[in-house]
Amino acid sequence: MKLSIIIPACDEGDTIANVIKEAKGLNPFEIIIVANGSTDNTEEIARSLNCRVISFEEKLGIDVGRAVGAKEAKGDILLFLDGDIPIHHTKLRPFVKAIQSGQDIALNNLSWTLYRKVRAHFVAVWKLTLNFMLKREDLHVNSLVAIPHAMSKKAAERIGYKNLAVPPLAQTIAVLAGMKISAPAAVDVVTTNKIKATHRTLIDGLPSSTNLIIGDHIEAISYLLNEKGKRGGLTDGPRKRSVLDHYGKFARRWRKKIKYSAVIPVGEEKETIMGVIEEVRKAGVEEIIVIGNGADRETIKKARSMGAIVLDFPYSLGHNVPRAIGAIHSNGEVCLFVDGDIVIKAEELRPFLEAGAKGIHVAVNDLDSFLDRFHPIHCISAAKQALMLAAKRQDLSINTMTAIPHAIRREVFEKIGYETLIVPPLAQVLAIEHGFSVEAVHEVDVITTNRIRKDHKKLNNNLPSSTERILGDHAEALHHLIQKTDKRGGFTDGGRNQEVLERLDNT
Repeated sequence: MKLSIIIPACDEGDTIANVIKEAKGLNPFEIIIVANGSTDNTEEIARSLNCRVISFEEKLGIDVGRAVGAKEAKGDILLFLDGDIPIHHTKLRPFVKAIQSGQDIALNNLSWTLYRKVRAHFVAVWKLTLNFMLKREDLHVNSLVAIPHAMSKKAAERIGYKNLAVPPLAQTIAVLAGMKISAPAAVDVVTTNKIKATHRTLIDGLPSSTNLIIGDHIEAISYLLNEKGKRGGLTDGPRKRSVLDHYGKFARRWRKKIKYSAVIPVGEEKETIMGVIEEVRKAGVEEIIVIGNGADRETIKKARSMGAIVLDFPYSLGHNVPRAIGAIHSNGEVCLFVDGDIVIKAEELRPFLEAGAKGIHVAVNDLDSFLDRFHPIHCISAAKQALMLAAKRQDLSINTMTAIPHAIRREVFEKIGYETLIVPPLAQVLAIEHGFSVEAVHEVDVITTNRIRKDHKKLNNNLPSSTERILGDHAEALHHLIQKTDKRGGFTDGGRNQEVLERLDNT
């Protein structure tokens, strides 16, 4: 099998010779340098080292050179490098061997980067989120975004050369097509990466390179949603959404004016429900609504004995449906949401109620510190952070209505619709979209105290159903964002030369 090595380059005169010399250690059929917008001696050096040079006077934009090189390559195996990072040829060989052994794509294994005791970079957060939404947990944070990587020429043709310019999109197409993808070796291109102008220039508070890569991932998610539906093919769990369509017509609306209500869904919570209600009442909540979500009789009996309003459904409504029903029934100016299985002290609940009383429309649990405490980042935390980045609220970090406790003012429900509470990330995106204030107001540890349930455990080596459902919720929220903006969520594409890309798949 013939090997083509593709190296896009712009003003890489200081490093390109070393990159090429290491590449030659693999005895390739050809080395293609796609020089675009270079004003130094990059092209001269490449020609002097007997490389094939494809030259463009203008800059093509990030990764367009990869796509051009892939189209022009004559080899059966394509290995992609950058012109500014020399990599010893022995470290490159595993990627070539993986394709020779039948893999379609071989990625750089950067999983180790998430085990460092530092916060995951926003780009890594998005890589992880996309792979998990694609149900490729095994790929972890490994992506076509990073070099070195290799693929067969046939894989490149099947993906579409134009699509190679948007690496997360290319990876998504490959996964959905059932291609064989592995990460055979780890090459450190993180600490060796050269700081460029795109790392310093800010767009919406993010480095322009980060802004572009986030947009690339949103474009990939857009493709996934078009192919698999608004949840990306991820489970919705046993939610009975239709119950709310019928139930809302007959529910008691806001009648008497009170300051605080609380909504508490319950299943089998006989050990904790009395403690939960007691602390909520101590926090100053006047109206406590317990929704029996297919709950056992003892839980219901104990809730009633504590003076709560109990809405008893003999069957399971599914996750978060009870929240919406409870909100419809509530009368408070501010509504507090907690769960029936975690007893949270009154003093930990009051900040959420007080924030709502002061006019904060959505007061969420501040779990940001957990990004410093747990490594690697959990895929749910990654999805939360990715969504807030997409919503251009990076200040909210991983703090969303997915986690309790949180408090919401009445006017938010009336504007975004009670039914949106069924999908908490979507409700939060809608609240932001409508200009409501959303703030993380207080930290309550509901992570280490969370009870392990059946749906938290893996089955047949698949994602836990609860994890897949929450990822699906975030996919649904992203679907809304994309519908309201564009396939890139309003993020930059860095000025990629679309004319050049269009020619790739039309010639």
